[in-house]
Amino acid sequence: MRALLLLGLATTLMANKPMVVNVDNPHFRKIITTIPKFTIHKSTPERQDIADFGQRRLGYLLAYSRLFRVVPPATYEKNTMQVRDFQKLGVEVLIKGELIGSGRKTSLMLKAIDLRRKKIITQRQYDNVSRQNIDRILRLYGNQILMTYTKKSGIFFSKIAFVGKRRKQDHKQIYVMDFDGSNLEQITNSKAHHLSPSWSPDNRYIVYTSFVDDNPDLFIYDRLIKKHRKISGRAGVNSGGQFAHKGNLVAFTGSMRGDTDIFITDTQGSKRQRLIRGLGLDVDPTFSPNGKWLAFVSGRYGNPHIFRATLNWQDNRLRVIDDKRLTYAGWYNANPSWSPDSQKIAFAGYDRDIDRFDIFLMNSDGSNLERMTLDRGDNESPSWSPNGMMLAFFSTRVPNSGRKGQAQIYVMSRDGSEQRMIATGLYEARTPRWSRDGGIKAN
Repeated sequence: MRALLLLGLATTLMANKPMVVNVDNPHFRKIITTIPKFTIHKSTPERQDIADFGQRRLGYLLAYSRLFRVVPPATYEKNTMQVRDFQKLGVEVLIKGELIGSGRKTSLMLKAIDLRRKKIITQRQYDNVSRQNIDRILRLYGNQILMTYTKKSGIFFSKIAFVGKRRKQDHKQIYVMDFDGSNLEQITNSKAHHLSPSWSPDNRYIVYTSFVDDNPDLFIYDRLIKKHRKISGRAGVNSGGQFAHKGNLVAFTGSMRGDTDIFITDTQGSKRQRLIRGLGLDVDPTFSPNGKWLAFVSGRYGNPHIFRATLNWQDNRLRVIDDKRLTYAGWYNANPSWSPDSQKIAFAGYDRDIDRFDIFLMNSDGSNLERMTLDRGDNESPSWSPNGMMLAFFSTRVPNSGRKGQAQIYVMSRDGSEQRMIATGLYEARTPRWSRDGGIKAN
Protein backbone atom coordinates (compact mmCIF):
# COMPACT_ATOMS: atom_id res chain seq x y z
CA MET A 1 0.00 0.00 0.00
CA ARG A 2 1.03 3.57 -0.53
CA ALA A 3 1.64 5.85 2.43
CA LEU A 4 2.38 9.51 2.98
CA LEU A 5 5.85 10.81 2.17
CA LEU A 6 7.63 13.45 4.18
CA LEU A 7 9.22 14.91 1.08
CA GLY A 8 12.97 15.47 1.21
CA LEU A 9 12.99 15.86 4.98
CA ALA A 10 16.71 16.09 5.60
CA THR A 11 17.39 18.29 2.59
CA THR A 12 14.44 20.54 3.37
CA LEU A 13 15.45 21.06 6.97
CA MET A 14 19.07 21.76 6.11
CA ALA A 15 17.95 24.34 3.58
CA ASN A 16 15.75 25.95 6.25
CA LYS A 17 12.71 25.84 3.98
CA PRO A 18 9.13 24.93 4.96
CA MET A 19 8.52 21.22 5.32
CA VAL A 20 5.89 20.03 2.81
CA VAL A 21 4.08 16.71 2.83
CA ASN A 22 3.34 15.16 -0.56
CA VAL A 23 0.34 12.86 -0.12
CA ASP A 24 0.97 11.06 -3.43
CA ASN A 25 4.54 9.87 -2.86
CA PRO A 26 5.05 6.21 -1.99
CA HIS A 27 7.63 6.28 0.85
CA PHE A 28 7.01 7.67 4.25
CA ARG A 29 6.53 8.01 7.95
CA LYS A 30 4.32 10.38 9.92
CA ILE A 31 5.55 13.59 11.46
CA ILE A 32 6.28 12.94 15.13
CA THR A 33 4.76 15.61 17.35
CA THR A 34 3.75 16.16 20.93
CA ILE A 35 1.67 18.63 22.91
CA PRO A 36 2.74 19.27 26.52
CA LYS A 37 0.36 20.63 29.14
CA PHE A 38 -0.74 24.17 28.35
CA THR A 39 0.80 26.76 30.62
CA ILE A 40 -1.64 29.01 32.48
CA HIS A 41 -1.06 32.55 33.74
CA LYS A 42 -3.48 33.49 36.53
CA SER A 43 -5.12 30.11 36.77
CA THR A 44 -8.86 29.71 37.41
CA PRO A 45 -10.99 26.53 37.35
CA GLU A 46 -12.33 27.45 33.90
CA ARG A 47 -8.87 28.12 32.49
CA GLN A 48 -7.61 24.83 33.88
CA ASP A 49 -10.54 23.08 32.24
CA ILE A 50 -9.79 24.82 28.93
CA ALA A 51 -6.12 23.88 29.17
CA ASP A 52 -6.80 20.21 29.92
CA PHE A 53 -9.38 19.93 27.14
CA GLY A 54 -7.19 21.85 24.69
CA GLN A 55 -4.22 19.54 25.11
CA ARG A 56 -6.32 16.40 24.66
CA ARG A 57 -8.44 17.70 21.80
CA LEU A 58 -5.61 19.11 19.71
CA GLY A 59 -3.71 15.85 20.02
CA TYR A 60 -6.82 13.96 18.92
CA LEU A 61 -7.33 16.21 15.88
CA LEU A 62 -3.76 15.91 14.67
CA ALA A 63 -3.72 12.13 15.10
CA TYR A 64 -7.08 11.89 13.28
CA SER A 65 -5.60 13.67 10.27
CA ARG A 66 -3.23 10.69 9.67
CA LEU A 67 -0.42 13.18 9.09
CA PHE A 68 1.00 13.18 12.63
CA ARG A 69 2.05 10.59 15.18
CA VAL A 70 1.38 12.20 18.55
CA VAL A 71 3.67 11.19 21.39
CA PRO A 72 1.48 10.80 24.54
CA PRO A 73 2.26 13.42 27.20
CA ALA A 74 2.34 10.67 29.84
CA THR A 75 5.65 9.62 28.27
CA TYR A 76 7.45 12.61 29.71
CA GLU A 77 5.34 14.95 31.80
CA LYS A 78 6.77 13.88 35.16
CA ASN A 79 10.06 15.48 34.15
CA THR A 80 11.14 18.99 33.30
CA MET A 81 11.63 18.81 29.57
CA GLN A 82 14.06 20.82 27.49
CA VAL A 83 14.24 20.92 23.70
CA ARG A 84 17.02 18.32 23.63
CA ASP A 85 14.84 15.99 25.76
CA PHE A 86 12.02 16.16 23.23
CA GLN A 87 14.51 15.56 20.43
CA LYS A 88 15.72 12.40 22.18
CA LEU A 89 12.14 11.14 22.02
CA GLY A 90 12.21 11.68 18.25
CA VAL A 91 9.83 14.65 18.39
CA GLU A 92 10.04 16.81 15.29
CA VAL A 93 7.24 19.28 15.99
CA LEU A 94 6.48 20.61 19.47
CA ILE A 95 3.14 22.36 19.93
CA LYS A 96 2.85 24.67 22.93
CA GLY A 97 -0.25 26.28 24.35
CA GLU A 98 -0.29 29.26 26.70
CA LEU A 99 -3.39 30.68 28.40
CA ILE A 100 -3.13 34.31 29.44
CA GLY A 101 -5.68 35.85 31.78
CA SER A 102 -6.63 39.50 32.03
CA GLY A 103 -9.54 40.02 34.38
CA ARG A 104 -12.32 37.78 33.13
CA LYS A 105 -10.89 37.63 29.62
CA THR A 106 -8.71 34.76 28.47
CA SER A 107 -6.40 34.55 25.47
CA LEU A 108 -4.75 31.46 24.03
CA MET A 109 -1.41 31.44 22.24
CA LEU A 110 -0.67 28.32 20.17
CA LYS A 111 2.58 27.75 18.36
CA ALA A 112 4.12 24.82 16.53
CA ILE A 113 7.91 24.65 16.71
CA ASP A 114 10.08 22.69 14.29
CA LEU A 115 12.69 21.28 16.68
CA ARG A 116 15.18 20.42 13.95
CA ARG A 117 15.23 23.94 12.60
CA LYS A 118 14.41 25.47 16.00
CA LYS A 119 11.87 27.68 14.29
CA ILE A 120 8.22 28.54 14.91
CA ILE A 121 6.27 27.41 11.84
CA THR A 122 2.67 28.20 12.81
CA GLN A 123 1.64 30.62 15.55
CA ARG A 124 -1.77 32.08 16.34
CA GLN A 125 -3.29 34.02 19.23
CA TYR A 126 -7.01 33.73 19.99
CA ASP A 127 -8.77 36.19 22.29
CA ASN A 128 -11.95 35.88 24.35
CA VAL A 129 -11.45 32.14 24.76
CA SER A 130 -14.10 30.22 26.69
CA ARG A 131 -15.14 26.64 27.32
CA GLN A 132 -17.91 27.21 24.76
CA ASN A 133 -15.62 28.21 21.86
CA ILE A 134 -12.37 26.36 22.61
CA ASP A 135 -13.25 23.45 20.34
CA ARG A 136 -13.80 25.79 17.38
CA ILE A 137 -10.47 27.49 18.09
CA LEU A 138 -8.63 24.18 18.17
CA ARG A 139 -10.22 23.14 14.88
CA LEU A 140 -9.13 26.43 13.32
CA TYR A 141 -5.56 25.92 14.51
CA GLY A 142 -5.54 22.27 13.46
CA ASN A 143 -6.62 23.27 9.96
CA GLN A 144 -3.87 25.88 9.87
CA ILE A 145 -1.26 23.25 10.72
CA LEU A 146 -2.54 20.96 7.97
CA MET A 147 -2.47 23.83 5.49
CA THR A 148 1.11 24.67 6.53
CA TYR A 149 2.36 21.15 5.93
CA THR A 150 0.29 20.00 2.95
CA LYS A 151 -0.82 23.21 1.21
CA LYS A 152 -4.31 21.69 1.26
CA SER A 153 -7.41 22.59 3.25
CA GLY A 154 -8.06 20.93 6.57
CA ILE A 155 -10.97 18.69 7.48
CA PHE A 156 -11.90 19.80 10.97
CA PHE A 157 -15.02 21.77 9.99
CA SER A 158 -16.14 19.29 7.37
CA LYS A 159 -19.27 17.17 7.75
CA ILE A 160 -20.48 13.82 6.46
CA ALA A 161 -24.03 13.25 5.22
CA PHE A 162 -25.22 9.65 5.19
CA VAL A 163 -28.18 7.27 5.33
CA GLY A 164 -28.96 5.73 8.70
CA LYS A 165 -31.48 3.90 10.86
CA ARG A 166 -31.73 4.21 14.64
CA ARG A 167 -33.45 0.83 14.95
CA LYS A 168 -33.81 -2.20 12.69
CA GLN A 169 -37.48 -1.51 11.94
CA ASP A 170 -37.05 2.20 11.19
CA HIS A 171 -37.17 3.83 7.77
CA LYS A 172 -33.89 5.02 6.32
CA GLN A 173 -33.27 8.70 7.04
CA ILE A 174 -30.67 11.30 6.05
CA TYR A 175 -28.25 12.30 8.81
CA VAL A 176 -25.39 14.78 9.05
CA MET A 177 -22.45 14.53 11.44
CA ASP A 178 -19.06 16.13 11.94
CA PHE A 179 -16.02 14.50 10.32
CA ASP A 180 -15.48 12.25 13.35
CA GLY A 181 -19.09 11.32 14.15
CA SER A 182 -19.83 14.07 16.67
CA ASN A 183 -22.83 16.44 16.52
CA LEU A 184 -25.19 13.96 14.87
CA GLU A 185 -28.23 15.61 13.25
CA GLN A 186 -31.21 13.93 11.57
CA ILE A 187 -32.55 16.03 8.68
CA THR A 188 -35.42 13.84 7.42
CA ASN A 189 -38.18 12.39 9.60
CA SER A 190 -41.06 11.18 7.44
CA LYS A 191 -42.21 7.56 7.41
CA ALA A 192 -40.53 6.69 4.12
CA HIS A 193 -37.08 5.71 2.95
CA HIS A 194 -34.57 8.45 2.11
CA LEU A 195 -31.40 7.67 0.15
CA SER A 196 -28.30 8.97 -1.64
CA PRO A 197 -27.39 12.33 -0.02
CA SER A 198 -24.91 14.64 -1.72
CA TRP A 199 -23.55 18.13 -0.93
CA SER A 200 -23.61 21.36 -2.89
CA PRO A 201 -20.17 22.97 -3.34
CA ASP A 202 -21.01 25.70 -0.80
CA ASN A 203 -22.21 23.15 1.82
CA ARG A 204 -25.59 24.86 2.06
CA TYR A 205 -27.70 22.24 0.27
CA ILE A 206 -28.05 18.49 0.38
CA VAL A 207 -29.75 16.71 -2.50
CA TYR A 208 -31.28 13.32 -1.72
CA THR A 209 -33.85 10.78 -2.89
CA SER A 210 -37.11 10.30 -0.97
CA PHE A 211 -40.02 7.84 -1.25
CA VAL A 212 -42.27 10.11 0.81
CA ASP A 213 -44.72 10.37 -2.13
CA ASP A 214 -44.45 6.65 -3.00
CA ASN A 215 -42.03 7.33 -5.86
CA PRO A 216 -38.24 7.80 -5.87
CA ASP A 217 -38.20 11.61 -6.11
CA LEU A 218 -35.34 14.09 -5.88
CA PHE A 219 -35.37 16.64 -3.04
CA ILE A 220 -33.08 19.44 -1.91
CA TYR A 221 -32.62 20.38 1.74
CA ASP A 222 -31.57 23.96 2.55
CA ARG A 223 -29.47 23.79 5.72
CA LEU A 224 -29.66 27.54 6.26
CA ILE A 225 -33.44 27.80 6.47
CA LYS A 226 -34.03 24.09 7.22
CA LYS A 227 -36.53 23.56 4.41
CA HIS A 228 -37.04 20.67 1.96
CA ARG A 229 -38.32 21.00 -1.61
CA LYS A 230 -38.82 18.60 -4.49
CA ILE A 231 -36.89 19.28 -7.70
CA SER A 232 -37.73 16.16 -9.74
CA GLY A 233 -40.84 14.06 -9.21
CA ARG A 234 -41.81 12.56 -12.53
CA ALA A 235 -43.25 9.07 -12.46
CA GLY A 236 -40.40 6.57 -12.42
CA VAL A 237 -36.85 6.99 -11.17
CA ASN A 238 -35.45 10.31 -9.89
CA SER A 239 -32.45 9.39 -7.77
CA GLY A 240 -28.77 9.75 -6.96
CA GLY A 241 -28.50 13.53 -7.41
CA GLN A 242 -25.02 15.12 -7.63
CA PHE A 243 -24.28 18.85 -7.84
CA ALA A 244 -22.09 20.24 -10.59
CA HIS A 245 -18.87 21.99 -9.56
CA LYS A 246 -20.56 25.42 -9.72
CA GLY A 247 -23.64 24.26 -7.83
CA ASN A 248 -26.00 25.42 -10.58
CA LEU A 249 -26.98 22.01 -11.95
CA VAL A 250 -27.78 18.58 -10.52
CA ALA A 251 -27.11 15.35 -12.40
CA PHE A 252 -29.24 12.35 -11.46
CA THR A 253 -30.53 9.00 -12.59
CA GLY A 254 -33.92 9.36 -14.26
CA SER A 255 -36.24 7.23 -16.31
CA MET A 256 -38.39 8.00 -19.32
CA ARG A 257 -40.67 5.46 -20.95
CA GLY A 258 -38.86 2.61 -19.23
CA ASP A 259 -35.33 3.71 -20.19
CA THR A 260 -33.02 4.67 -17.29
CA ASP A 261 -30.46 7.34 -18.20
CA ILE A 262 -28.51 10.32 -16.85
CA PHE A 263 -30.42 13.61 -16.62
CA ILE A 264 -29.61 17.11 -15.40
CA THR A 265 -31.82 19.80 -13.93
CA ASP A 266 -31.33 23.21 -12.39
CA THR A 267 -31.68 23.56 -8.63
CA GLN A 268 -35.28 24.74 -9.01
CA GLY A 269 -36.21 21.65 -10.99
CA SER A 270 -37.53 23.74 -13.89
CA LYS A 271 -35.12 22.66 -16.64
CA ARG A 272 -34.80 18.91 -17.03
CA GLN A 273 -32.59 17.56 -19.81
CA ARG A 274 -31.39 14.08 -20.74
CA LEU A 275 -27.59 14.21 -20.79
CA ILE A 276 -26.49 10.61 -21.42
CA ARG A 277 -28.51 7.92 -23.14
CA GLY A 278 -27.36 4.45 -24.02
CA LEU A 279 -28.31 0.82 -24.20
CA GLY A 280 -28.90 -0.63 -20.75
CA LEU A 281 -28.86 1.27 -17.48
CA ASP A 282 -26.90 4.53 -17.03
CA VAL A 283 -26.72 5.50 -13.34
CA ASP A 284 -24.54 6.97 -10.56
CA PRO A 285 -23.49 10.28 -12.20
CA THR A 286 -20.89 12.40 -10.43
CA PHE A 287 -19.16 15.57 -11.67
CA SER A 288 -15.41 15.97 -11.36
CA PRO A 289 -14.50 18.97 -9.14
CA ASN A 290 -12.82 20.71 -12.08
CA GLY A 291 -16.00 20.42 -14.18
CA LYS A 292 -14.30 18.65 -17.09
CA TRP A 293 -15.84 15.21 -16.69
CA LEU A 294 -18.81 13.24 -15.46
CA ALA A 295 -18.18 9.73 -14.14
CA PHE A 296 -21.13 7.34 -14.31
CA VAL A 297 -22.00 3.65 -14.33
CA SER A 298 -23.34 1.97 -17.44
CA GLY A 299 -24.49 -1.53 -18.33
CA ARG A 300 -24.35 -0.90 -22.08
CA TYR A 301 -21.80 -3.71 -22.57
CA GLY A 302 -23.34 -6.17 -20.13
CA ASN A 303 -22.27 -5.91 -16.50
CA PRO A 304 -22.12 -2.44 -14.91
CA HIS A 305 -18.81 -0.63 -15.39
CA ILE A 306 -17.55 2.90 -14.81
CA PHE A 307 -17.39 5.39 -17.67
CA ARG A 308 -16.13 8.96 -17.97
CA ALA A 309 -17.90 11.54 -20.13
CA THR A 310 -16.06 14.63 -21.36
CA LEU A 311 -18.18 17.76 -20.86
CA ASN A 312 -18.58 21.01 -22.74
CA TRP A 313 -20.02 24.07 -20.97
CA GLN A 314 -21.33 26.92 -23.11
CA ASP A 315 -23.46 29.77 -21.75
CA ASN A 316 -24.51 27.63 -18.81
CA ARG A 317 -25.58 24.87 -21.19
CA LEU A 318 -24.04 21.45 -20.87
CA ARG A 319 -23.44 18.75 -23.43
CA VAL A 320 -21.34 15.58 -23.65
CA ILE A 321 -18.53 15.54 -26.20
CA ASP A 322 -17.66 11.86 -25.83
CA ASP A 323 -17.42 9.13 -23.22
CA LYS A 324 -14.89 6.45 -22.37
CA ARG A 325 -15.08 3.17 -20.48
CA LEU A 326 -12.66 3.18 -17.52
CA THR A 327 -13.05 -0.23 -15.84
CA TYR A 328 -12.69 -3.64 -17.43
CA ALA A 329 -11.78 -5.82 -14.45
CA GLY A 330 -14.40 -6.97 -11.96
CA TRP A 331 -17.93 -8.28 -12.21
CA TYR A 332 -19.79 -5.16 -11.07
CA ASN A 333 -18.32 -1.67 -10.55
CA ALA A 334 -20.28 1.25 -9.08
CA ASN A 335 -20.25 4.33 -6.79
CA PRO A 336 -17.54 6.40 -8.55
CA SER A 337 -16.15 9.24 -6.40
CA TRP A 338 -13.71 11.93 -7.60
CA SER A 339 -10.74 13.08 -5.57
CA PRO A 340 -10.74 16.85 -4.89
CA ASP A 341 -8.01 17.41 -7.50
CA SER A 342 -9.96 15.40 -10.15
CA GLN A 343 -6.97 13.09 -10.65
CA LYS A 344 -8.31 9.93 -8.97
CA ILE A 345 -11.59 7.98 -8.87
CA ALA A 346 -12.48 5.69 -5.98
CA PHE A 347 -15.23 3.15 -6.54
CA ALA A 348 -16.80 -0.06 -5.26
CA GLY A 349 -16.18 -3.26 -7.19
CA TYR A 350 -17.70 -6.70 -6.73
CA ASP A 351 -15.25 -9.61 -6.58
CA ARG A 352 -17.26 -12.66 -7.54
CA ASP A 353 -14.54 -15.07 -6.39
CA ILE A 354 -14.90 -14.01 -2.75
CA ASP A 355 -18.47 -12.67 -2.89
CA ARG A 356 -17.44 -9.24 -1.63
CA PHE A 357 -17.65 -5.59 -2.63
CA ASP A 358 -14.40 -3.74 -2.02
CA ILE A 359 -13.07 -0.20 -2.49
CA PHE A 360 -10.73 0.39 -5.43
CA LEU A 361 -8.79 3.40 -6.67
CA MET A 362 -7.70 4.36 -10.18
CA ASN A 363 -6.42 7.33 -12.12
CA SER A 364 -8.99 9.51 -13.88
CA ASP A 365 -8.25 7.70 -17.16
CA GLY A 366 -8.74 4.23 -15.65
CA SER A 367 -5.03 3.39 -15.25
CA ASN A 368 -3.14 2.32 -12.11
CA LEU A 369 -5.89 0.26 -10.48
CA GLU A 370 -5.37 -0.32 -6.74
CA ARG A 371 -7.37 -2.25 -4.15
CA MET A 372 -8.03 -0.47 -0.86
CA THR A 373 -9.99 -3.10 1.13
CA LEU A 374 -9.98 -6.91 1.26
CA ASP A 375 -11.67 -9.71 3.24
CA ARG A 376 -13.57 -7.40 5.59
CA GLY A 377 -17.25 -7.63 4.73
CA ASP A 378 -18.73 -5.59 1.90
CA ASN A 379 -17.17 -2.13 1.42
CA GLU A 380 -18.99 0.42 -0.72
CA SER A 381 -19.78 4.08 -1.43
CA PRO A 382 -16.36 5.74 -1.07
CA SER A 383 -16.23 9.51 -0.55
CA TRP A 384 -13.14 11.73 -0.35
CA SER A 385 -12.22 14.07 2.47
CA PRO A 386 -11.93 17.72 1.35
CA ASN A 387 -8.11 17.59 1.40
CA GLY A 388 -7.95 14.28 -0.48
CA MET A 389 -6.00 12.55 2.28
CA MET A 390 -8.79 10.24 3.53
CA LEU A 391 -11.77 8.25 2.29
CA ALA A 392 -15.06 7.54 4.03
CA PHE A 393 -17.05 4.44 3.06
CA PHE A 394 -19.48 1.98 4.60
CA SER A 395 -18.65 -1.57 5.53
CA THR A 396 -20.59 -4.60 6.75
CA ARG A 397 -17.50 -6.11 8.40
CA VAL A 398 -17.74 -7.75 11.81
CA PRO A 399 -14.46 -7.18 13.69
CA ASN A 400 -12.32 -10.31 14.12
CA SER A 401 -14.73 -12.30 11.98
CA GLY A 402 -15.31 -13.21 8.35
CA ARG A 403 -19.03 -12.64 8.75
CA LYS A 404 -21.07 -9.72 7.43
CA GLY A 405 -23.06 -7.56 9.83
CA GLN A 406 -24.87 -4.23 9.86
CA ALA A 407 -23.42 -1.47 7.71
CA GLN A 408 -21.41 1.20 9.52
CA ILE A 409 -19.30 4.10 8.29
CA TYR A 410 -15.53 3.81 8.24
CA VAL A 411 -12.68 6.09 7.30
CA MET A 412 -9.21 5.24 6.02
CA SER A 413 -6.12 6.94 4.69
CA ARG A 414 -6.05 7.31 0.93
CA ASP A 415 -3.53 4.43 0.73
CA GLY A 416 -6.00 2.08 2.43
CA SER A 417 -4.26 2.04 5.82
CA GLU A 418 -5.71 2.88 9.25
CA GLN A 419 -9.28 1.76 8.60
CA ARG A 420 -11.52 2.52 11.56
CA MET A 421 -15.21 2.86 12.27
CA ILE A 422 -16.93 6.15 13.03
CA ALA A 423 -19.23 5.57 15.98
CA THR A 424 -22.62 7.06 15.08
CA GLY A 425 -24.64 5.17 17.71
CA LEU A 426 -27.09 4.09 15.01
CA TYR A 427 -28.24 0.58 14.15
CA GLU A 428 -27.14 1.12 10.55
CA ALA A 429 -25.14 3.80 8.72
CA ARG A 430 -24.27 3.76 5.02
CA THR A 431 -23.62 5.84 1.88
CA PRO A 432 -21.39 8.57 3.41
CA ARG A 433 -20.80 11.79 1.49
CA TRP A 434 -18.07 14.11 2.75
CA SER A 435 -18.62 17.87 2.46
CA ARG A 436 -16.01 20.44 1.67
CA ASP A 437 -14.33 21.90 4.73
CA GLY A 438 -15.93 24.90 6.42
CA GLY A 439 -19.45 25.99 7.15
CA ILE A 440 -22.20 27.22 4.86
CA LYS A 441 -20.80 29.75 2.40
CA ALA A 442 -22.74 32.69 1.00
CA ASN A 443 -23.83 32.43 -2.61
